[in-house]
Amino acid sequence: MNPRSCPDVFLTLSLLSQAFLLGLILLPLRAVGILLLLLMAWPFAVLATSWIPEKGTVPLQGWKRRVSSTALVFFGRALFFMMGFHVKVKGKVASPQEAPILAAAPHSSFFDSIICVVAGLPSVVSREENLLAPILGRLLDALQPVVVSRTDPDSRRHTIHEITKRATSGEQWPQVLIFPEGTCTNRSCLITFKQGAFIPAVPVQPVLVRYPNKLDTVTWTWQGYNFKQALVLTLCQFFTKVEVEVRRKERRLFDLVKQNKLHPFLAYRFFLFKKNSTFLQTVQHGLIRFVTRTV
Repeated sequence: MNPRSCPDVFLTLSLLSQAFLLGLILLPLRAVGILLLLLMAWPFAVLATSWIPEKGTVPLQGWKRRVSSTALVFFGRALFFMMGFHVKVKGKVASPQEAPILAAAPHSSFFDSIICVVAGLPSVVSREENLLAPILGRLLDALQPVVVSRTDPDSRRHTIHEITKRATSGEQWPQVLIFPEGTCTNRSCLITFKQGAFIPAVPVQPVLVRYPNKLDTVTWTWQGYNFKQALVLTLCQFFTKVEVEVRRKERRLFDLVKQNKLHPFLAYRFFLFKKNSTFLQTVQHGLIRFVTRTV
């Protein structure tokens, strides 16, 4: 299976009818609830991002961090509950001192942001223009993100430097959540990991994400649903199951990435195939190769 495709991109008539009938009731109720929750969360995001002279250079601390983090985690959980998500969490998130970086895979949807709520609002790597979005941009800014600029030719180097600085400074920065695949796939396999999350050579805690649903409405790939379709179809479901498994922190992940051994290490927990794939190769050749055995 092509990791860039969506297996349920064409709904059967019965499933489409079911989604339509449920959507007549659930969609407007959930839309109103989501909007209200976002509006209630926004003042706490403003609290976390305003009147801070050294914003972005030092971590947010003190009562502002405690109040805003507690409130935003609460509203985040309420938001996913309002969207119909039943979240099952396995394992325990390490402290920022024990594991400064969280590496999550497989990355398949914008709904993977549930990890931020489960992990207690770690920082994320985000494009600069995302911070300009109404309401959501302010909420994203409250996570103290590592900002990537498309106009800066040295953006990649600056991003790695900032991640390394936060991971090794010993200051009270939140953990950094990274999706090392760098793009969304359909979870049929793991594609090649980028090394940015592992360059700091600090303990990394793997986070595994699963959506064990009969109908896949969450996958967001370039050959599948677009953003609006995935969002509406998911909101029209009675419930959507998601499992987040937080594994023990690993000190040897950097060496595993360099030796191309990280995929079997994680794929064992997914019961997936290992696959070496890049975006361009997938476009040109489709399914390039599977390993000779499952892991």
